Amino acid sequence: MALEVKKNKAILKEIVTVEEAEPLFEWFLKVKKPEVDMTECSHIHTAVLQLFMIFKPKLILPKDEGLKLWLIGF
Repeated sequence: MALEVKKNKAILKEIVTVEEAEPLFEWFLKVKKPEVDMTECSHIHTAVLQLFMIFKPKLILPKDEGLKLWLIGF
């Protein structure tokens, strides 16, 4: 699975699809200071990006340079 959630940290790995958006949304609703580790992520669905824009979590940026530059731009 591309999404693993802990108490205050979500870990996104490889390709994150729209299927991960709903559980991520539910997790964001429960967490006061969310942190998202994208170190091993290579692609995210735009629904997940929209969640980032709404909840403004602390992001640990991915190693993938293309995705990293894309995320820095929003």
